[in-house]
Amino acid sequence: MSEVKPAIDWRSVHALGLPGGSVRALIALAVVGTVCGLLLRMPERALPEHLESLLFVVLGHYFAARGQAAEDPAGGPAPLYLPRGSVRLLLVAGLVGVGVMVLRQGDVQALRGLFTLVLVFGFLVGLLLTRIAGWWRRRRPRPARWFEDLRALIGLGAAGALGVHAFVGVLPGPEVLGFGPIGVEQGLAGLVGFYFGSRS
Repeated sequence: MSEVKPAIDWRSVHALGLPGGSVRALIALAVVGTVCGLLLRMPERALPEHLESLLFVVLGHYFAARGQAAEDPAGGPAPLYLPRGSVRLLLVAGLVGVGVMVLRQGDVQALRGLFTLVLVFGFLVGLLLTRIAGWWRRRRPRPARWFEDLRALIGLGAAGALGVHAFVGVLPGPEVLGFGPIGVEQGLAGLVGFYFGSRS
């Protein structure tokens, strides 16, 4: 006769007695909230490097981890007791909303925080495209490789051009070809962000 294992109480397993993933969600919300606040308050100043780097680490990890999260073996509610996907929606809505507000504040030439928003936008577009492609693949029994090839070529081409430019300086500046302070270099960085977002 086999013993029945007692059910594990999720409160005794997860940090601070919160549902699984809640601490990660709180940290992601705190980092994105800080970035959004700084961009709204001082759009003419570039973000501190450590905060900008942290933003991409947090976004990349959070979206990858939550997108592939399995059901919690200990059971329990979703992170922060919110419906599944709510935290990701809050993160995206916050960044998109701040991007729109920053752009509407005035002189695009003075918006140094715009570079960060270009990278975030590229990442989020890539993420969205992957979700749409996943939905499409579930409807078709045989996946099309052309999409993977196109995405790979975009990422490799953008990263290669940025690498060559870093050593040789071949790309035109935003004053020659670009939109305000966003030139070819920033656009290529956005495409690299797009690739990694599309792989999350």
